Amino acid sequence: MTIPAGYPELVRRARSEATWTKPRPDCPHPEFWTALDAMATEVEVTELVGAMVRALQPEFCVETGSWSGDTTYVIGAALTRNGHGELVSLEIDEKKAAEAAARCEGLPVTVLAQSSMSYTPDRPIDFAWFDSACELRPQEFFRYSIAMHDRTVVGFHDTGPQHPVRELLAPLERSGALQPIYLPTPRGVCFARVNPSRC
Repeated sequence: MTIPAGYPELVRRARSEATWTKPRPDCPHPEFWTALDAMATEVEVTELVGAMVRALQPEFCVETGSWSGDTTYVIGAALTRNGHGELVSLEIDEKKAAEAAARCEGLPVTVLAQSSMSYTPDRPIDFAWFDSACELRPQEFFRYSIAMHDRTVVGFHDTGPQHPVRELLAPLERSGALQPIYLPTPRGVCFARVNPSRC
């Protein structure tokens, strides 16, 4: 992936993930990853999300939890490189939403300062990145699943054993609504195909 214009500044501000995440059996070297703060997605996982957007060529993406807009920016930059597609990103913190919107100026990105649970998609979702409050992520998935189809791919951050998200996703996996792959990153990340008929 070609590094977007603002990306070197993001990397420069990043610190060792070992600052926030302790080693564990499935991820013994958190120091191999970096992040801006305890809430931000690991820089390397952000790169992976951007690569997924490049590979999948989505027309419409949704993100919950913009925070400072770093992953939002990388998704928007990937869509720009694709030459098509839009992202709607939702952030409940108005100050953070404004920060994310400013960071993404000029990209095909709309940052909405509102709860993810008050947003209704107005078109089919091709890719969704769930990174808001942990307890909301399964609820967000169900809320947005009405707009998902057989080609939809979703990602969930914070699926490591130290977070509750993986346990919260277990019923979706058992029901067949998701076909997940869990990756052993410091905070944990999951990507999954969606089976709308099981949602």
